[in-house]
Order: sequence, then structure tokens, then C-alpha cells
Amino acid sequence: LRWADHLAAHRFGAVPAGRRRFTVVGGVRTFELGEPDAPTVVLPGLPVNADTWDPVAAALGRARVVDLPGLGLSAGRRGDWPRWLTALVDETGARHLVGHSVGAAAALEAALARPGLVDRLTFVSPFFLQARAGLAARSALLSRWYLGRVRPEALAERLTGDVAYAGALESSVADLRRGRVAADVGRLLAEVGREDRRADLRAKLRRYAGSVHVIVGADDPLTAEGRMLLDTLPRATVTVVPRAGHHPQLTHPDELAHAIRVPSAEVREPGPPAVPS
Repeated sequence: LRWADHLAAHRFGAVPAGRRRFTVVGGVRTFELGEPDAPTVVLPGLPVNADTWDPVAAALGRARVVDLPGLGLSAGRRGDWPRWLTALVDETGARHLVGHSVGAAAALEAALARPGLVDRLTFVSPFFLQARAGLAARSALLSRWYLGRVRPEALAERLTGDVAYAGALESSVADLRRGRVAADVGRLLAEVGREDRRADLRAKLRRYAGSVHVIVGADDPLTAEGRMLLDTLPRATVTVVPRAGHHPQLTHPDELAHAIRVPSAEVREPGPPAVPS
């Protein structure tokens, strides 16, 4: 069974050995990559998996990326999230949570569930502080149909505007064809489009007393309401990555890793976007 886990974690030889494993968090079989027991934990967004964050985790050093229950290679479902997030903090020592898009919502709820234990939150493209997605992205049925059939090239163009990132999305596309993953992603996309869900998360953010750092791409900015909310928080900073969109981990991994390591309101001008081979 350990050998089977090793093969699955390394996608049967498609990725290099090491830094990848299955573990159990809150009773849920969970996939993670990076340094075991690192206090900095990244929670990926939709519709991508932990693999898309591997270059960022490597640049960060002592960090790990964990697929949320029901997403990527992790087992479980959306209903497991509250118990799983509490266990992520209690059992694995997560103290700095980095959440991307829907992962930002999960990071916030984990921090509030265990007050005083998570002392730092980093939100990358937090959907509840940005403009709502288009109608197609908020339809669970349409999203499920699309994501269950999409090719890496089409997904790369949709997420980044450039098919050059298709290689970095091959494993995400493979995961979307696994079991109920596409259906779960479709339901989550519909959930994040609801205004009541977005308003609830903004209210929860006002209650968090720790440090908050928000990173967005210049092409995927905060709304005026989101910016005003952050201005009311005493320990909040914002970094804007020039020329980046909603998925800077794909297009600007080095700049994103620097922004996570060094929270700052500075707007940095990066070099040309990294295009994976």
C-alpha cells in the first residue's frame, strides 16, 4: 500500500521523486507536496491542484502545498472541510496559511476556527474581495460539463490567456477527470459566485486579529469595496503583481514567492513571465 501511494503521489513516474506524499488529516486521505510539517501551508484554488504551486513552494523553501478535500488528489468532499481545516492547524502545525482564490476562504475559516494559532494569513486572488466571476463560471452544471472535458491547452488559455502554460496544467486536467472532482469544482464555483457567501467571508475577515497580506495581479484587481475593507484592518498589506491575472502561481511564480516571503505594499515590476517547458 505504501508503494501504491508512492506511485500515485508521483503520478506513476510522470513527476520527479521526492517532496510528494499522501497523509491523513482529520481522517481524510490528503495529498501534499513540499517540506513535511512546514508551518507555511498553501491551499490551492479552483480549478487547479497542488502541482501548479510546486515552483512557488520550492522558491519559498520551508513550505508545503495541500490539496483541499475533494480536490486535486485528496479524498473527501466539501462537507469535510470544517473538520479537516481544524485538524490542519491542530495536527500539522500550520501557522501561516496561504490561500489562493477559494483557498483564501478556507484559510480564513481555519484561522477563525482556531483563534490564536494561525498568526498570519496570505490571500492570493481572494475572490470575495474581487469582482464576481461571469455567469458561466457560476453555473455548476455548465462548469462540471466543461471541466470534465477540457483539454490542457484550452484551460491554459482560459486561465492565463496563453496556451504556453498547458504543460503546467496537465495534472490538474487529469485530476478533474478523477471521480467526482469536476462535479465538486463546479459546485464550488457556483458557491463562490453567491453574494451572500462573499459577504459572509468579508464579515469574517473583519473579525480576524492577525496579520493579513493580500496579493493580486494587476489584471485581476481588488474591488473598491475590498480595498476599503482592507484599509480598515490594522495589520493588512496589499501587493500588486504587474501584468499578472488570477493565477500568478502559473505566470509569475518567482514574483509571487517573493511577495509571500516579504509582505509589503510595494508594487514590484517583474521580468518577463515564466513560461514552463
